[in-house]
Amino acid sequence: MKKINVAIVGLGVVGKRRKEFIEKNKNYNLIAISDSRFKKNFKRKNIQYFKDFRDLFKIEKKLNSIFITLPNYLSSKITIYALKNNTNVFCEKPPAKNYDELLKVKKYLKKGLKLKYGFNHRYHGSIKMAKKIIESNNLGNILNVRGLYGKSKILTYNKSDWRSKRKFAGGGILTDQGIHMLDLLNFFCGEFKEFKSFVSNRFWKHDVEDDVLAILRNKKTIASIHSTALQWEHKFRMEISLEKGSLLLNGILSGSKTYGRESIQILKKNKKNQIKKKNFYFKKDTSWKEEVDEFADIIINNKSVIIGNLKDALDVMLMIKKIYSNDKLKAFK
Repeated sequence: MKKINVAIVGLGVVGKRRKEFIEKNKNYNLIAISDSRFKKNFKRKNIQYFKDFRDLFKIEKKLNSIFITLPNYLSSKITIYALKNNTNVFCEKPPAKNYDELLKVKKYLKKGLKLKYGFNHRYHGSIKMAKKIIESNNLGNILNVRGLYGKSKILTYNKSDWRSKRKFAGGGILTDQGIHMLDLLNFFCGEFKEFKSFVSNRFWKHDVEDDVLAILRNKKTIASIHSTALQWEHKFRMEISLEKGSLLLNGILSGSKTYGRESIQILKKNKKNQIKKKNFYFKKDTSWKEEVDEFADIIINNKSVIIGNLKDALDVMLMIKKIYSNDKLKAFK
C-alpha cells in the first residue's frame, strides 16, 4: 500500500485536531470527511464532504481507514459499519456508551483489519517516562496508586449538551474523563478485580454523574481514583508509590491548556537514607501526532495494535461498568 485513503467522521474539535496530523503524515491521503452538521454534500480541493457517513463507502476511491470522532452513542455503531465494509478504524474514546454495547464490536473485527482506540494519555511524556521507570524495576513493585482527574463542569465550552444526557453519553465524568485515569491504572498495574465506589450527581443534577470516588484492588496493588466535575481548578494528579521510591505525575498538556504544567517528580532515598527529588517537565504534547502516525505504521506494515486495542477498550469499559454497579445507590448502573 503506497498511501492510506482515509476519511474522518465528525469534524468537531477533536476531528479537526486529528485532521491536522493526518494531513501532516505523508502516508495518509485524506479523501473525505462527513459531519451531520453539513447542510449539503460538496467538494473542496481533493476532499469530498458528506452529510451522511454512509456516503463515505460509496466514493470511487477505495477507503482504507476512517477516524471516528463522534459522541459516544455513535461510536460503536459506526465502528461496526466500517468493519463490515472491511475498513480499518481509529475511534476516539470512549469506544461506546457502555461495556455491553462495545462487546458487540468484537464479532465484526475480522482477521487483518486494524482497530485502534484513542487513549492518547498513554503517549504523554510524563506517562511514558513513568512506564519506563516502572518496567525497569529500579524502584521495585507498585504498592499503591492515587489519582485525581477533575474539571469544573459537565457541559463543554461549545455548549453542546449531549454529555449531560445518559442516553447519548452512557455516563458522565467517569466515562468522559475518568476513563483516562482508569486506562492508566491498567497500563501501569494490570487488571483490577475488586471495586468499591461512590457515585453522585448531587451538584449539577444531570442524569449522569458529576463526582466519583472508587477504590480498586488486584493481587499486588491498591488504587483509588477521584473523577470529578466539581473542581474549581482543573487538575490531573497521579501518585505512584513503589517499594524503593515514588512517582508524582502532576498536570497534563491538553488542548484547553488548563491542567497546568506537565511534570513528573521522582522520589527515592540515597545511601545516607535521605530522600532525593528529581523533577522533569514536558513542554510539548506530541500524543495526538504519535497516535495518528502509529496507526499509519500499523496499517502499512501490517502490525498488531498494541496500545489502544479492543482488549484495552473492553477492559476499561468493564471497569466503568463495575464502578457504576458497585455504588450502593445503583443510580448509574
